[in-house]
Amino acid sequence: MTLVVGHPADLEERGGAHLRLAAMLARTAAEDVVVATVTARGFPDPRADREYRMWVADLVRSRQGRAVHALHGSGIDDVRTVAVEAPSVPAGLVTVVGQVGGSLLVLGREGAVPEHLLHSSPVPLALAARAGSPGDRVTRLTCTWAGTDRSRAALTWARRAAETWDVPLRLVTFAPDRDPMLPSETGLHAEREVGSAWVRQARGELESVAAALPGTTETVVARGSGWPGAVSAAGWSDGDLLVVGSSRLGPLARVFLGSTATRIVRAAPVPVVVVPRGTEDTPGRG
Repeated sequence: MTLVVGHPADLEERGGAHLRLAAMLARTAAEDVVVATVTARGFPDPRADREYRMWVADLVRSRQGRAVHALHGSGIDDVRTVAVEAPSVPAGLVTVVGQVGGSLLVLGREGAVPEHLLHSSPVPLALAARAGSPGDRVTRLTCTWAGTDRSRAALTWARRAAETWDVPLRLVTFAPDRDPMLPSETGLHAEREVGSAWVRQARGELESVAAALPGTTETVVARGSGWPGAVSAAGWSDGDLLVVGSSRLGPLARVFLGSTATRIVRAAPVPVVVVPRGTEDTPGRG
């Protein structure tokens, strides 16, 4: 696949987590990388516009040159750069994806750009972990499962990617324990029983889904205190990649991912691939 890396001009301020993730994915999929930088359109005054464009062009060349150097240093040789002007960064990145035939858009996890792209990206989004190295290459895919349409879209992408990349696939359902709402011992016992019954049901559903997949698929119901505790309980290591699904939202519901997926992405200590519905048929070719 062609990896399109959204590379901001202010590299020093944002760090290189997106480049480390791009290198990991490129090594895994053995495909090319396009470093894409989007700049805003210039000023209406022609003289100011000309000077502004020259300054921005020099800045972009410098930042992209450093990005290419970093990727080459990570062993990624097939790297090219694209710079476009657009009304917004998300719009520009969508344009680049279409121009180069990208199949995965790699971004940092912070900021508003990933949120906006979930409503417009024609391909899945790979979001870098906030800290640390993601590993040399992908060694396991973990797909969240909740029995919804967006879970099915995520599983479709994850299955194909796992097969193409020759890595194991794991299914996980997160079961966050909340603080008890009833203070009495009777109420606390009842809540624990409800929680345990739900975990048993979730485990049975996961095993049923896994049994319908080719090969052997590990299943985990990760239970812990709140979303951070549940996500942590799944167990993670270098080379892990988490896959979650996302519905495309209408203009009256611009909420990033939906409340559950938002919490999972925020708590995840590893890179995350977000698969908006309708983009699940674009995995890496290998």
